[in-house]
Amino acid sequence: MRSTEATRSTGSSTTATPVIARVLAVGVRPLWMAVEHAFGAYERWRQRQALGRLDDHLLKDIGLSRADVDAETRKPFWKE
Repeated sequence: MRSTEATRSTGSSTTATPVIARVLAVGVRPLWMAVEHAFGAYERWRQRQALGRLDDHLLKDIGLSRADVDAETRKPFWKE
């Protein structure tokens, strides 16, 4: 008799769990996308700052001029 009660109580909570998980997933998705966008923008900013600190001979090695670097580092952090 106890195993039947345990099965019933587990069965009712398992039907509610997917619904709650689905609601949370839909609610969290926009927040997660905003966080990913923020981290991407920060990473672009960080890479542009590092590019701006390179010497001219290193820029020549990778095929960029100082003008190219200046144009890239002037871009706002949200632009790719």
